Amino acid sequence: MINIEKRNRATASWKEMMEKDFDLYYTPGISSPSPEMRTATAMEYAAYQLGHINHKLDQIIAALGSTS
Repeated sequence: MINIEKRNRATASWKEMMEKDFDLYYTPGISSPSPEMRTATAMEYAAYQLGHINHKLDQIIAALGSTS
């Protein structure tokens, strides 16, 4: 099983990579990713965020269920 520290480092690295693709000051250049690649990255980032929301909601539902 992966330890918490490795998972946190991997998550931070992945998040940093995703967030740099959505830089407000982004200007297209010669070596910039293609629109298809940026779209794929955006969809992956959205799925990642939805997964976190789903996980948190599962925890809330479990907590509410255990109080009943």
